[in-house]
Amino acid sequence: MPRLSAALCALLVIAGCVRPQLPAPPVQPFQPFDAFIASVQQARAGQYVGQPGFAVESPAAFDEMKQHLLQLYAGVTARHSFVGPDRQLVDCIPIEQQPGLRPPSGARRELSRDVPQAALAAREVPGVSGPSQARRSEDITLKRAQRDRFGNEMFCEPGTIPMRRITLAEIATFRNLASFLGKTDGERDPLAPADDSTHYYARGVQFVDNLGGDSWLNVWSPTVSSGQMSLSQQWFVSGEGDSKQTIEGGWQVMPNKWKTDQAVLFIYYTTKNYADKSGCYNLDCSGFVQRANNVYLGRGFTNYSAIDSTQWGFNLQWKRHTDGNWWLFYKGPGDYIAVGYYPSSLYGEGGLATRAKKIAFGGEDTGKPSALEMGSGRKANEGWQKAAFQNMIFYIDTNVVSQWARLDKYESNPDCYTADIHNITGNWGTYIFFGGPKCK
Repeated sequence: MPRLSAALCALLVIAGCVRPQLPAPPVQPFQPFDAFIASVQQARAGQYVGQPGFAVESPAAFDEMKQHLLQLYAGVTARHSFVGPDRQLVDCIPIEQQPGLRPPSGARRELSRDVPQAALAAREVPGVSGPSQARRSEDITLKRAQRDRFGNEMFCEPGTIPMRRITLAEIATFRNLASFLGKTDGERDPLAPADDSTHYYARGVQFVDNLGGDSWLNVWSPTVSSGQMSLSQQWFVSGEGDSKQTIEGGWQVMPNKWKTDQAVLFIYYTTKNYADKSGCYNLDCSGFVQRANNVYLGRGFTNYSAIDSTQWGFNLQWKRHTDGNWWLFYKGPGDYIAVGYYPSSLYGEGGLATRAKKIAFGGEDTGKPSALEMGSGRKANEGWQKAAFQNMIFYIDTNVVSQWARLDKYESNPDCYTADIHNITGNWGTYIFFGGPKCK
């Protein structure tokens, strides 16, 4: 991804160095859904194993990837397909045919039609104000009558959900199926970080029983090392060691997965401490159950924040309903949208079947021994319109009442990436700035 060089930035420091507009991701060739499925069925290991641009490690690993993809789409009959505003291929599939209702083993799940209301923020605290409120919310909802360059309407009718198309070409950029589904060494306990972790963190943490929470995340597209990722997200966690379970969501830059250098909306879960095949992103496995027909996971944004300019972002909320399902809500300039839920049954007898024990908000980067930008690429102390942030951070207590978070700072590598936390401060509630340029 092109950037102004450090030398040019130095020359322009008086005027302020503003990042250039990010290039659009490449246009995906349009392939009808039936032709796509046929191409998966006919695919052979030799087309991917050992070929440039792919990392799949063996024919056996490829065969497992292929079978996973065929199972994911087994019995699916797309009603409609289009190329999204972010140039991703999207299929409108009947809501009852989605992967989250079809576990590869076990009984079929029933679609929950009991949709809770999103929680509202705790009362704003009078007194000292937070930074400027000048920010704009990103609208990623699909709308009727908008068409892609092939003339396909970029909208899914009620009764269907938009599912970003997952291809063999995407999965085969990973070594094996487990690495495609996984988040490598995942979320670490801030009290006992692993010395061999390839992940770096700058975030705020609170240990508190909770039923979810909310924040407004401003969106950037940091530069990452080859094969690595950078993100801003929320964590809701229960348990430690092998019993650790998480619900996660926010924005992420991971070019080898999302096929774009820009940030996209994502969610992730694990039921067993990031063990192989214990979770996945978005709809990449039978986990999350989607309800909304106007938002798709893995979508890029139309607008991104810029240094000394408009700060774009969105609200994300997780909320455990009384039936035990963990609901995801997205909020742009309009009302909260109930995107879908992680079923309570997914967590079995684990902690998240009843509640989370920890909340965290902030940034994560990968690439040891050479990681690049977290957030905006600026450190936390540079603040408003420079550093990445999340604000209006609250959690939902076990009485289903929203409470301002009281976060403790955790910086895994403070020489590289930093966090600046403000608990319950004026019109921004609890908020955190975080980020940094690199870690070597």
